[in-house]
Amino acid sequence: MSRFLAEQDEYLDEHFVEQDFSRQAVTAVTFENCTFQSCSFTETQFKRCTFQDNHFQDCDLSLINIDDSHFLRNKFQDSKLIGINWSKVARIQYIAFHNCNISFSTFMGLDLQHAVITGCLAKETYFSETNLTKADCTGTDFSDSRFSGVNFTRADFTDARNYFIAPHLNLLKQTKFSMPEAIALLHGLDIVLDE
Repeated sequence: MSRFLAEQDEYLDEHFVEQDFSRQAVTAVTFENCTFQSCSFTETQFKRCTFQDNHFQDCDLSLINIDDSHFLRNKFQDSKLIGINWSKVARIQYIAFHNCNISFSTFMGLDLQHAVITGCLAKETYFSETNLTKADCTGTDFSDSRFSGVNFTRADFTDARNYFIAPHLNLLKQTKFSMPEAIALLHGLDIVLDE
């Protein structure tokens, strides 16, 4: 039987397996060094919560609300995080998504230096005024995602695909891309390509 996360105000070093926490309202609860495996959090409301050094494996966090919450050094693996407005967080410090679905999410105005977004599906994901300095975005599918005012300094987009990044609207400095997808960078320029 699933627990109510609001029962405690702090969870330390706990391991949750196959728990359903969907549609709960959780306020001012701290989760530190916890592991969540095959858990569901769909449409759960987290307000003023702190997530620190946690690992989410094969979880569904789609449509969670994270108003004024803190995300510090969390890792998500093989998980669904669809439709999340990450710009509502109070603070985010290093976040890693490995083989996750983060589609239809918003990362507007966030400092995501050193973030890891590898092997993910990021369809129609919105990045505006986002700092992706030294971010690892290798192997991610960015179909129909939007990038505006993004700092891509030393970010790694090797083997990433389906992105459209307008060089005149974003900062590209020592950003790594791989062919043939890097050709997409030319579409934002006022040039004529001769095939």
